[in-house]
Amino acid sequence: MGMYILLYDILEHLFKFGSIEKGLLDHVRIGDRPSIESIIENGIERNMLKEDDSKIYLLNPFEFLLLLDEIGLDTSRLCSYISWSEFENFVANKLYEFGWEYILGYSHKRISRFQIDVIAMDFVLKRALVIECKHWRKSLGVSSLKRIVLDHLVRVDKLVNYCEWVTVDISRLRDIENLIPVVVTLKKGGVKVIEGVPIVSLHHLGDFLINISSYLELLNIKVFKNRCYVQPTTTY
Repeated sequence: MGMYILLYDILEHLFKFGSIEKGLLDHVRIGDRPSIESIIENGIERNMLKEDDSKIYLLNPFEFLLLLDEIGLDTSRLCSYISWSEFENFVANKLYEFGWEYILGYSHKRISRFQIDVIAMDFVLKRALVIECKHWRKSLGVSSLKRIVLDHLVRVDKLVNYCEWVTVDISRLRDIENLIPVVVTLKKGGVKVIEGVPIVSLHHLGDFLINISSYLELLNIKVFKNRCYVQPTTTY
């Protein structure tokens, strides 16, 4: 092979096909070799990649994507190889890791049609996150973000207004007192609030979940009361 392979070409091949022949690494541009070797070593150590004698395999695309973001690489091209359903599943599993039970892809068709990507429930604090997952990487203007948020608030309003029907499908929602709308995105960044709704980068989702009480207080995040909440009876 007479031409060198660029670092991004190696990474794109890995995301597109899920594996890469080790022999291709010999043809990486000399200046990129220390970087790709370090990335692969780090990915293997953190169980995002695995290797055998001939190939390197991608085990966890999202965690590996976050690793690449951490070291300052532009991952926008790579995100096109990850589907929206994979993103929703990853977010749901991340919530579960932090102790939240979840409903994935709730679709309501009785009174009014609406769909919620993820409903995550904390039965200790009696909170639920009503989550819209947005698989975007490009920068969006304030007007576009506001439209996304307002569309999500319409869905949350329907969830609240038709809770008697929703709880037929999700009975444990009766144990939830407060509903918090959230938008989770792949785009690198922190936590911003538009119309009272937090837009949380996947990079900051863990911090958001750990410190959610502080975020609610400091950022004046919108909280909906669940009309169908059933307060536990006290026995003496």
